Amino acid sequence: MEEARVRKLRFVALQVVGAVAVVHLVVGGAELLRMANAGLLGRYLTTFLAADPRPLVFLLSGLAIVAGIVAVARGHLSYRLGYRLGLLVLGGYVLGWVGWHTVLDHGFALRAGNPTIPDGHTHDGLLGTLRSHYVDPLVAALTASTRGTPGTGRVLLGVVSVSLELVGMALLALLIRVDPAAARDEDANPFRRHGTTDDGEPEREGGSGSGGSGGGETDAD
Repeated sequence: MEEARVRKLRFVALQVVGAVAVVHLVVGGAELLRMANAGLLGRYLTTFLAADPRPLVFLLSGLAIVAGIVAVARGHLSYRLGYRLGLLVLGGYVLGWVGWHTVLDHGFALRAGNPTIPDGHTHDGLLGTLRSHYVDPLVAALTASTRGTPGTGRVLLGVVSVSLELVGMALLALLIRVDPAAARDEDANPFRRHGTTDDGEPEREGGSGSGGSGGGETDAD
């Protein structure tokens, strides 16, 4: 792929992944701040963290995404590794979202007992979760029929977040395949950088490098 197109693809991926980080930083940070203002942050961290780790996980993972972006931009992290770590985090978000609404039963599976969810809120497995938490809110938003629906804003935010995560995963996977900078990372062999071949044998000075006499004569010409 042409370098100009790769740069545009990187830019779009940066916006999408950055938006995912912002959503989780805001949601996690706001929830922790609310608990801190109520004097419940210490109790949450010591007692209820296992029952609902999402606020803290959101905040820490959002910070990790920002740190990863900065590390790649400053050359401390290779493009390929950065893309792979981004895929890991975004994939973790998606799997966590599905798990929270299915096997973890909104956190009730992590607590003692299994209280009944109010308002008859139930799930019919994975497909039921996708329908009730993704497809239905998305259709409702597109048809402008969400007015007056309790909890719609929160559910819709989840739909937006999951959509961004899926798009971000697709972009990062594509960049791993088409970005020349990511492809070069596979050739960044530390033995080669120290003047040895893949087999651990020293490279001959008269080869294709500029240190040999043949290279010097070519430069002189």
